[in-house]
Amino acid sequence: TCLFALCADAKKLLTLWTLLCGGVAILLWGFFSFPKKFGATRTMRNKTCDDEVKICPNTWNKINQNCFFIFQHKNSWLTAQENCEHYDATLAKFNNKIEMEALMSHMKTLQSSSWIGLNKRSVHKLWVWTDGSEYDNLKNIQDHGDCAFIHKNGIDSTNCDDLKDYICSKAGQCP
Repeated sequence: TCLFALCADAKKLLTLWTLLCGGVAILLWGFFSFPKKFGATRTMRNKTCDDEVKICPNTWNKINQNCFFIFQHKNSWLTAQENCEHYDATLAKFNNKIEMEALMSHMKTLQSSSWIGLNKRSVHKLWVWTDGSEYDNLKNIQDHGDCAFIHKNGIDSTNCDDLKDYICSKAGQCP
């Protein structure tokens, strides 16, 4: 036999517990199942789109489907690469002559030279980009060091600890 007050408290507790569990179950169903069952889609990070519609962040220059930014403060090659990584980018990699010539034109306008992502710091001493891919010799590199920079007349190299402006690049994103 149960005291009336004690039974009422137990019923309230049971009701509260049932509502709480039911609420959690509904929230979990909504989070995991609702988008699939009703055709709603979650935003995907890696959307695909045509190269022509890809966009770059404000203040970055779009050349073909890639984005470039010229940082006009001097750093060593390695520090410049680390700074580019803060922008989800690398030191500039150009994939064709159009991109290379556009960057050379910018260097002419700025009257400066800037680090790019080419280096031969490995034991093999081959020119490679920061992503490890080999350089396809779009332009001969004047060989004066292990890290490359671009200027108005082409590509040169020097000691990686020298201080230079630098160019970061990354792929354009779908809008």
